[in-house]
Amino acid sequence: MNKKFEDVIAEKGKLVYTNVGDSMYPIIQQRDLLVIEAVKKPLKTGDVPLYKRDSGQYVLHRIVSVKNGKYMMKGDNRTFVEKGIADKHIIGVLTAVIRNGKEYPVETVQEYYARIAGDLIYLVSCAVNGEKPARERVEKMDLPEVYRLSGEHMLTAAAAFALEKTIPLPHAFDQAKKKAVRKLTLFEVERASVTREFEKAEIWYMPLKGILLKDYYPRVAMREMSDNDILVDSTRMKDIKEIMERLGYTCTSFGVRNHDVYSKPPTLEFEMHSSLFFTDIVPQFARYYKNIEEKATRSGFALKMSDEDFYLYILCHTYKHYVYAGSGLRSLLDVYVFLRSHSGLDRNYLAQELQKLKINSFEEKIRLLSNKVFAGAELNAQEQKELDSFIASGSNGTFENYEYNQTAKYLGNDDSKASKRRYLMKRVFLSGEDLKKHYPFFARHKALYPFLFVYRPVKGMITRPKGILSEYKNIKRFKKKEEQ
Repeated sequence: MNKKFEDVIAEKGKLVYTNVGDSMYPIIQQRDLLVIEAVKKPLKTGDVPLYKRDSGQYVLHRIVSVKNGKYMMKGDNRTFVEKGIADKHIIGVLTAVIRNGKEYPVETVQEYYARIAGDLIYLVSCAVNGEKPARERVEKMDLPEVYRLSGEHMLTAAAAFALEKTIPLPHAFDQAKKKAVRKLTLFEVERASVTREFEKAEIWYMPLKGILLKDYYPRVAMREMSDNDILVDSTRMKDIKEIMERLGYTCTSFGVRNHDVYSKPPTLEFEMHSSLFFTDIVPQFARYYKNIEEKATRSGFALKMSDEDFYLYILCHTYKHYVYAGSGLRSLLDVYVFLRSHSGLDRNYLAQELQKLKINSFEEKIRLLSNKVFAGAELNAQEQKELDSFIASGSNGTFENYEYNQTAKYLGNDDSKASKRRYLMKRVFLSGEDLKKHYPFFARHKALYPFLFVYRPVKGMITRPKGILSEYKNIKRFKKKEEQ
C-alpha cells in the first residue's frame, strides 16, 4: 500500500512526487517533479505549502496572506482564494521544481517570467552582438519556455543563432530557424516578381519595415518576418489588385482602412499600403506622412526614405502599437540594431521632426531602453517597468492592453474623479454617433431607447461576461501619463 504523503515526510523529511493539474501553472507544469520538505520555519506569504483539506484532498497552492494564524491560499493559475487553512493542515513546503532533468527554484509568477525573459534577452543580445552565450548559463535555461516566449515575440530564429554557438541546437529551435530562412528566401523571390510588375505598370512603391530592417541584422533571417509591407501609389490600388491576383494571390481585404491584404499558400502575405498611418489612432502621424513619397529618393519606380526618415517611421510604427495594444521585444531590438548600424544620423534634423510628430520623449525613452537592454546594462526601476510592459505585450500587443489604452483614450489622459464620472455616464447613456454605431436599431427607434438599459447589460453578460468588470477596473486603475 502506498504511504500517505505526510507519512513519507515524517519518515524521510522529504517527499518527491509527479505533479498533475495546472492550478500552479506556469511555475509548476504537467509531469514536473516536486520536492516537498518538512516545514522548518514559520510559513509566510509567497511560500507554496502542501496541505491536506479536511476532505482528505492534497493541495499545493501559494500563501497569499496570513492572518490570526490562518492561511489564505490560491493557485497561481486560479482566481479562487481558499480561507481557513491552519498549521494542522500543512504537510510540507515546496523547495524545488524539477523539469526535464533540471532543478528550478520556487518562484513567484513575476520572478518566473522575469527569468525566462532574461534568458531570451540574453540569447538575442548575444546573437546581434556577435557573442557566444556562456555554456553554464545556457545549461541552466528552461529552453522549452524560452522557445515559447521567443515565439510570442518572433525572436526564435535570433535565439537559435545564438544557441547553436554553444550547444547542439534543440529540434524546435532548429526547425524555427530553418523555417525563417525558407520564408525569407520565398519572400525575396516573390517580392522581386511583384515589384517587376509594378515597374512595368509604372506604379511607384516603397518597401517598409522588415523588408529593410532585416538587412541590418548580422545574419540572414535573424529577424523573422510575417509579411511584406509596401507603400504604393494610392491612386493605383485597383491596378495593384489585378496584378496580385494575376500572380496567384487572393485578396483577403480591399479598401478597408489604409492597406489591402494579399495571401498565397502556404505562408506568403503582402500588405499594400495606400498610406502609412490611419487617422484614428495617432492623427498627427497620418498628417505628417500624407505625402512622404515626395521626400523619398527614387530608382526607377522604387522609392526609399532617407535613413533619418526611416528611423522616424520605425519609431512612429512602434509608438502606434505601443499606445494601441502594446509593443514587444522585437520592436526594441529593431531600434537597437538600426542605431548600431547608423551612428551618423543627423540628430538636429531628428529633433526637429520628432517635435512635429510629438514623440520626443518616446524616442529618447525607447532609444536609451533598447541600448541598455541589449547591451546588458543595469536598468533603473522605471526602465524595468517599461521593459516588463514590452515583455508582457508579445509581438502584436494584447487585448488587455488594448482595452486599457482605449479607456485611457476616452478619458483624455485625465485621471480626475470628475473625468471618470463623465466617462461612466457616457458609457451608460449612449447618444449621438456612439448610439448610431453600436446600436443603430435604437438610434432609429428613439421610443424604445429606455429598453436599451436592459438589453445592453444582458447582452454584455452573454457575449462579454468579464468585459464590464474589466472596463470598470481599467477606469479605477487608470493614472495620467506624462505626454510623450
